Amino acid sequence: MRVRVLLAVAAAALCACGGGGGGGGGSGGTSDGGTGGGGGSDGGGGSGGGGSDGGGTLAQGGGDWAQYRGGVRGTSENPGAFDAAEAANLRVAWKQDLSANGTSQFYTQAMIAGDTAYFTTAIAARVLAVDAGSGNVRWSRSFTPDVTTACGGVEKRGFWAAPAVVGDVLYLAAADGHAYALRRQDGSTIWASAIADPTPAGHGEFLQSSPAVSTALGKLYLGIASSEHCDEVRGKIAMVDLATGAATVKPLVPEGRQGGGIWSSISIDEDARLVFASTANRIGDISAEPLAQSIVSFRADTLDVVDHWQNPTTLENSDFGSSPTLFEAANGTPLVAAASKDGVLYVLRRDRLSAGPVWTSRLAVIDPNAPGEGGDPTAGFGSLVSPTFAHGLLYAAGGRTPAGDPGAVVAFEPGAGSVVWKHATPGYVIAAMPAVGDILVVESSAPDNQASWLEVLDARTGVSLRRFEAGIATMAAPSVARGLILWSDAGGNVTALAAPKYRP
Repeated sequence: MRVRVLLAVAAAALCACGGGGGGGGGSGGTSDGGTGGGGGSDGGGGSGGGGSDGGGTLAQGGGDWAQYRGGVRGTSENPGAFDAAEAANLRVAWKQDLSANGTSQFYTQAMIAGDTAYFTTAIAARVLAVDAGSGNVRWSRSFTPDVTTACGGVEKRGFWAAPAVVGDVLYLAAADGHAYALRRQDGSTIWASAIADPTPAGHGEFLQSSPAVSTALGKLYLGIASSEHCDEVRGKIAMVDLATGAATVKPLVPEGRQGGGIWSSISIDEDARLVFASTANRIGDISAEPLAQSIVSFRADTLDVVDHWQNPTTLENSDFGSSPTLFEAANGTPLVAAASKDGVLYVLRRDRLSAGPVWTSRLAVIDPNAPGEGGDPTAGFGSLVSPTFAHGLLYAAGGRTPAGDPGAVVAFEPGAGSVVWKHATPGYVIAAMPAVGDILVVESSAPDNQASWLEVLDARTGVSLRRFEAGIATMAAPSVARGLILWSDAGGNVTALAAPKYRP
């Protein structure tokens, strides 16, 4: 990972002072103005967000969005009802400038649980609980934002990991190297667990991996990566006991080596008791670090490696920033997908990782001016986008396409990889794409990071149903729950779009 790249982009975006691309059946949609300033117990709950209201009835407008990418399998699907026709009726319910006078930016997906939305901010390291109906802040709490390396000095990273909500507990992965369990009602601490060392002694270890929380396994899982190019860390994976906060941390490369960090987020196959990670750059010889630039499975109870596949590319900086997505083909074959900064989507069997990809597809090109490097997704090349799985389709996206479009979303038949539809986006796509009911929600940013767009697509056809525009880049994935779409831009602004049918 090259975390400093995103910071540089967001800083540039803050200095910045908007019709839809084509889907399978053609383009369309309308263009609108976008973002701008403007209690309980410590118990558990389910492992994922979204879902039904019980009795087999799908939640209208979607259920809660309680973990990054919607749940532990990382599919980014909220299995609720959201009619495509409602895209035309979306209205701005509220806008809030949550930048705290420019000290906070959003790189992370917001959570929506009940009537409250939860945000974590970069730079100032704030956690915010916000009334989902009005945008008013209910409580906020600040954490230590600093990560320090001998070569880069002190950097105010803040939160680059989304929170997770399970029951009455809010889980965090913070820049101070701790995983936290907080009480949702007021943000007070239940436990804090030391996972990483963000000091020069630890080479500035950084928690960018959003907690994947499984109540079925009684654990949360996350990765450890570098904060600076000039001081790479020894990559690690960690698990934390939900009841006690006790942590287990295991390295991915041999003692004395660097590389193989995990700055993407973990996905969990609870039935198989396996966790899956996509890993960061190798340092030096590819053969010396077989778990770097790889997709790896681990035993959920011990973090012992079960299997892996390493991307054989010799391009530098061609690691996985895309988190793995777990799903099944129509015939029940267990699959995992992730996109690389080399611009390629890789799909493998979860039970046969070492056999290599079942199929691949080039989503985006790398920078033609740096042919020996992988893509820089914040400059519009390669891909960091975690795939979405819904409606029996696998959706993937990235930066500049081989056809020359700034970006594109592609829907694939997941078993063999045939293209069902393709939608050209007005900018490069960098964040996860939530799906609920009939719709797929996609953000994209201009290559100069002076504008971004939020598009609502028909998930089955790729037709653009609605488009909103902002005068700044978007790095955070949108969230969709309870008839509400939350769009958080890199300037610290949040726009809430409501569907009146589901939020009268």
